[in-house]
Amino acid sequence: PVYSSQDPRIGVGERYDKYFFTDWETDHAGNIVHQAGLPVKNKYQSVIGYKDPKCILGWTNRFFYKGFDLSVSIDGRIGGVMYSWTEQAMWHSGVHPDSDNRWRYDEVVNGKQNYIGSGVKVVSGSASYDPYGKVLEDTRVFAPNDVPVSYQNYTMNYNENPWDHDARHIKNGSFLKLREVALNYTLPATIAQKLLMKKVRVGVIGQNLLMWTKEFKFSDPDRGKENLNTPTSRYVGFNIDLTF
Repeated sequence: PVYSSQDPRIGVGERYDKYFFTDWETDHAGNIVHQAGLPVKNKYQSVIGYKDPKCILGWTNRFFYKGFDLSVSIDGRIGGVMYSWTEQAMWHSGVHPDSDNRWRYDEVVNGKQNYIGSGVKVVSGSASYDPYGKVLEDTRVFAPNDVPVSYQNYTMNYNENPWDHDARHIKNGSFLKLREVALNYTLPATIAQKLLMKKVRVGVIGQNLLMWTKEFKFSDPDRGKENLNTPTSRYVGFNIDLTF
């Protein structure tokens, strides 16, 4: 009742699943502030969205035609944000495909440190905040950042600490998955009797055949939490059901 009422990030009657994260310091136009060519981490947390999805959905049905039966199951989640530890780890360790660019080439091959981060630098003034990050006074004067630095150092600094959950790796957790498809065929009774059986049913089954995700490219958000999750594994198998 004392401290919570002062925090602008929360309030009576609001959702409790707000996603708090540590953002980068920005100017009035939202450009990232740099110091000595490197981005400056904000000292206060912000809210970027909600953890819980807007809905969790699923659809399962079974179709019959003569001796065939087809079972289809689709499910997914819509909305809700999750932090991608996989993306952070890939950028920090230098294995993310997007890190293979001309600045990395120049540094590794030509020995140049010529990367200039997009944003601004402070040329004069300062800013003061209350305990919750609200600006009390801001006299800063900005200019475009023009300080070249090592691309490796910049990238590792920009993706430094996964515990801070910076905005770059907080992603929409929406996905739809073709969870299972099973196609079976029951042989006519006359053929089954010739095989000295009462019933013969054969088929093929596939699981996790397709998945669409809003923003996750390298891991599966299906668990509801992304912590170095493996990509979706596709399974295909066969059924043989014999009744004597």
